[in-house]
Amino acid sequence: MPLFSYTARDGDNKTVRGTMDAASLQAARAALMEMKLQPDEIHEALQSEQDTSLPDQSDNNSNQQNKCDGAPKLYFPITDTFRLYAGWLLAGYFVAYILGQYQLTKPLPFQIPYVLAFLYSPLILSFTLAAFLYLLATSIHKQTKGGFWKGILLAGLAVVAFVLFRINT
Repeated sequence: MPLFSYTARDGDNKTVRGTMDAASLQAARAALMEMKLQPDEIHEALQSEQDTSLPDQSDNNSNQQNKCDGAPKLYFPITDTFRLYAGWLLAGYFVAYILGQYQLTKPLPFQIPYVLAFLYSPLILSFTLAAFLYLLATSIHKQTKGGFWKGILLAGLAVVAFVLFRINT
């Protein structure tokens, strides 16, 4: 994972400098926002910054966020990984549904095995609905900055919606 160097401001408007491991620049920015820091500058750490990732002595607060002082590494929740997988899964299902619907009206100029099976399979329909409900519930949870109990409530509502749909189909 790349190492990013950052300069940010905390709640007291003090400058905080440090480094962090993150998958991308956007992930580093999101991690700083989760740590209640307002990023001023973020860039991939240069080799000199990686070798000498010592705290900046000009600021009293800088060593609290620095990687080299034993601060815990920042890990992202597994829900983000599941959201990524569910999004790609949903996109693939939609492409298969579109190709299957098109194949019902006109023959495709090429043969794709199992495209029509996607249209008629209740198992694939269940996976599609589950992926959609998961993405919907986690998006609502993320946007409302919900806690544990709001997450449980949203998960329960998603399960109820899934069961009601499956009962009626």
